[in-house]
Amino acid sequence: MLAARVGIHVGDVVAWDNSAEDIARGAKPIEVEGLVKPITSRLTQLALPNQILLSGVAHALAHRAQGELGERLETLRWRTHGRYRFKGVPDPIPVFEVGDEGFAPLKAPPWSGKAHREVPFWRRPATLGIEVAALLLMLAIPAWYLLRPAPAIAFANRDWVVVGDLKNLTGDTRFDDSIQTAFRIGLEQSRYVNVLSNLKARETIGLMRKDPEKTSIDRVVGAEIALRDGARALILPTVAEIGGRVRVTAEVVDPTTQTTVYSESADGLGVNSVLPSLDTVSQKLRVRLGEALATVAKETRPLANVATANLEALRAYSLAIDAYVGYRYKDALPLFEQAIKLDADFTLARIGMARVLFLMDRNQDASEQLKQAAAKSERLSPRDSLYLDAWSASLATPSASLQKWKVLAELYPDFFAATGSYAYFLWLSGGSYDAAIAAAKKSATEQNPHRGVSHQLLGTLYLGTERFGEAVDSFERANAAGVLTQNEYYAATYAAQRKFAKAKELLDKGSAPGQDSEKSWVRVAMAIDQGKLDDVMHVAAPAGAASAPSRVDRRSLGVDLALRTAVGSSDPLLAKALTSYRDEGAALLKASSDDVDRADTEFELLLADYLMAQRAESGQAHAPARANLAEAGKGTHAALDQMLAIAQAEELRANNRPDQAIELLRSKATGDELYLSHAALLDAYIAAKKNTEALAEARWLTAHRGRAYAEYNSQRELTALNVLRSNLALLSIAELTVATDKDAARTGLDAFRQAWPDAERVPTLAKRMQNVRSVLGGGGQAH
Repeated sequence: MLAARVGIHVGDVVAWDNSAEDIARGAKPIEVEGLVKPITSRLTQLALPNQILLSGVAHALAHRAQGELGERLETLRWRTHGRYRFKGVPDPIPVFEVGDEGFAPLKAPPWSGKAHREVPFWRRPATLGIEVAALLLMLAIPAWYLLRPAPAIAFANRDWVVVGDLKNLTGDTRFDDSIQTAFRIGLEQSRYVNVLSNLKARETIGLMRKDPEKTSIDRVVGAEIALRDGARALILPTVAEIGGRVRVTAEVVDPTTQTTVYSESADGLGVNSVLPSLDTVSQKLRVRLGEALATVAKETRPLANVATANLEALRAYSLAIDAYVGYRYKDALPLFEQAIKLDADFTLARIGMARVLFLMDRNQDASEQLKQAAAKSERLSPRDSLYLDAWSASLATPSASLQKWKVLAELYPDFFAATGSYAYFLWLSGGSYDAAIAAAKKSATEQNPHRGVSHQLLGTLYLGTERFGEAVDSFERANAAGVLTQNEYYAATYAAQRKFAKAKELLDKGSAPGQDSEKSWVRVAMAIDQGKLDDVMHVAAPAGAASAPSRVDRRSLGVDLALRTAVGSSDPLLAKALTSYRDEGAALLKASSDDVDRADTEFELLLADYLMAQRAESGQAHAPARANLAEAGKGTHAALDQMLAIAQAEELRANNRPDQAIELLRSKATGDELYLSHAALLDAYIAAKKNTEALAEARWLTAHRGRAYAEYNSQRELTALNVLRSNLALLSIAELTVATDKDAARTGLDAFRQAWPDAERVPTLAKRMQNVRSVLGGGGQAH
């Protein structure tokens, strides 16, 4: 079916016939021209299929004649489509349509490139599009402002914040340090929000190539610190006087855009209103950051209680903390004292003072400060109260304090003083190396400004587990962090591998005026490790000196007696010196009932018992002097309990009961027992003629030289003895294998002679070596 388009217009035209010649050349026979022609053409192009369009003139003529259509008129419909403008036609043309209903489109034809309907400017399609877009924009803008969510930071539990420097607009200089510290104390009561320490922030400023002392932590600098250290928010505190009232404000800033997300403020009258205002602001901030309101209310105490209401005392405390974290302990101590002088109940200051005294090796004074702090424990936040309990227990019974440190570290996993102390006291008391390493790793994160100390401890723990590569890496990280180290355990890491030149280089490099005496233990151990017995024997003054020896003197004397006993010294005065050493220890215990060093004194007494039993002739009864022991055997000092078992086992062996000694020592084996317990087991197995088991213990001793150096035991009193036994174990291997495996015996003897080239100068050792050589038949002779 053919769908036609019809356009009708009426008007004048000019027509003429072309000549025969023109027609022959291609012209039309008849030419028609006039305005009617393009109008009719445009109407036809404008029409839809099956549509008849008429101009105004044609419509008028046709409409007058519609009566002549008869019955067809009933289905006929007329439509007016308005005026159209045609391309090339100056005036608009009215357009009409006529057609049968159901067949003709009977609708206005669409616009085209050559014809479009005449409408007002504002009704044209392009203009309508612009109008609709403008209307939507007008509606969208206010709707966005009304309905947009409040700006927020995606803050989650245990995320970090950076606290900027206080902007003090009051002119009152008392606010400069005190308000900043108080604000931090308030936020640090939270288990939800972690506050980046000021020391870490200053360290990051240094990495930004700025002067940490002269650079203020403002919006720009604080935002960069937050981005570098992974903090979610920057908080900018301000204190100002407005209308006679003191206003405390804290802005929470998004570090990525440096825009203020929200702020909280509180007003009060006078200086005394500042701490309550800080309480209000910090609690509101914690809730806005996502902490549960119930938790904030339950676990928060007023700053006037957990710190001090005395701003001068708070300022002294702030300066003391700055000195403490900067390792300037001599500067920190008088500042803590001043804070306590201004407020005798300033419990936080007493805890800080106790930490400084502990680091200055004034344990008794530190313990006294902790006791006074405990008497005012209500002046502490829940976290700091647990911290005080853990520290108090650590000075009294380090092993018993482990559970307290563990609980504190679990409740506040980003409180590095807890995780680091837990790792430290695990090592100090002879606890699990694996648990200590896990805790130290948590403390060695980038957010911890003292991570260098944790890396140093990690190095010592890796040394104790013979992971020498990881130990070296940790010590390097500690040095890179600027830790003030004397390099003792770093040097010991190389000494344990018999790389003594490198060990000495590190030890000398770490020396500082007045510090070398602190490294005597490792120097003695390294000398022993190289067989330089004459250089280290009699390291302390002879027993029976005119004045009572100091604790350091007694420690040195114990080392000397242990070394001489282990190599079988024939000095007739040794037995007398051991008895005197033991009796002095017993007298010290009897005279002291409240001494933070009591556990060390008991350890010395047990060492004396062990050494005396070791010197006893086979079957000779030995009566220990342990009537005044109070700490050993209680399960509160792991190393002390181990030493008690070692002393008891050695007495059993000396009294011809080696099997009972073996049973006792094996019952105490945990995998983290004292190195000396394996030496005692070796001796007991040899006495019981159980050579296979004895050989396993001797090889354990030679394979765990890192443990020999890293073990703290009691003030490192056993380190030199441990190292000596690691070398004597080589000779024991030769003795235990000479009858069954001459190659192993020869290897063991050569290894011992290489480790101790001058060993034959010691009669007892020379005799043992000769016995092995005689069985070997000359193999392994000295070169």
